[in-house]
Amino acid sequence: MKRRDVVRALLTPEPTDVASEPATPPRVASHAVRAMGLEVSRLAAEAREAAALRQQLESGAAVVELDPALLDPSFITDRLSRTADGDYRRLVESIRDTGQQVPILVRPHPNQPGRFQIAYGHRRREAALELGLPVRAVVRELSDAELVVAQGKENAERRNLSFIERALFAAHLERQGFDRPTLNAALGVHTAEMTRLLAVAAAIPPAIVQAIGPAPKAGRPRWMELAAHLERPAAAAVVERLLEQPSFRRLGTDRRFDAVLAALRDAAGSPADEVLCNRNGDPVIRVERSGKTVRFAVDERLAPALGAFILQALPALIQRFEDESER
Repeated sequence: MKRRDVVRALLTPEPTDVASEPATPPRVASHAVRAMGLEVSRLAAEAREAAALRQQLESGAAVVELDPALLDPSFITDRLSRTADGDYRRLVESIRDTGQQVPILVRPHPNQPGRFQIAYGHRRREAALELGLPVRAVVRELSDAELVVAQGKENAERRNLSFIERALFAAHLERQGFDRPTLNAALGVHTAEMTRLLAVAAAIPPAIVQAIGPAPKAGRPRWMELAAHLERPAAAAVVERLLEQPSFRRLGTDRRFDAVLAALRDAAGSPADEVLCNRNGDPVIRVERSGKTVRFAVDERLAPALGAFILQALPALIQRFEDESER
């Protein structure tokens, strides 16, 4: 049952057999509704965690307690920052109050006997280390490919990685030599989306990504637009000047992204509506204006053969324009 249906059922009185005048439903304060919504969300999250634990136990995996100091992170980074957001603080408080409900997944470290390497559960390990508690974990023999697929699927199911974090995760996997089917399986995406992720990761310098942070509200189209702007020769200098400003560093991650994109748009002299997107939201054409000249830059990485299609259609468009101008 969806959260809104649960709340509606709680607020709707049960029908009675006694005929009476219609009663005015009791007014419920908005903060009470919000509180009930948060409680429903908490219960749903606990149900998901219980299901995950049950699945692990039914698979025959034994849950053991390990010293968090013996656990090393995955050889593939999947987050720009694991402990700098409010969700991490809430996780710490939850483990402090009720303990670690869902085990993490680790494998024996391939190079250091007596140590373990995390497939997923890095934040739970950090929380346990902070609280001075052992980590509940499932230990399983995993190949490198199995580890990154498990790591990626856990992130996909929890849906808490931003677009740029997923792009960097994909790029790290590619640099490690994993093939496209493994990359697609690890992130749960099709080939076209993987191409977009890798294109953005390759186009944006790591220093800029680190300065901006995960920017969870930015989304794919705006990250792709930012990557397109950075192809301009002077774009890197524009961003570097912005990153040096103390006021920029005081902004939150989403506002840092907005500031960088706004600076690049201003430098390009093109407003936001002069990036033309396809039906998937990909910025496939960038419009550049300079005096009485208008240029259309087609990104064929995102729309292969679009440039040839436009060139083929241009003679008919020119003829139509001239006919309408004469009329």
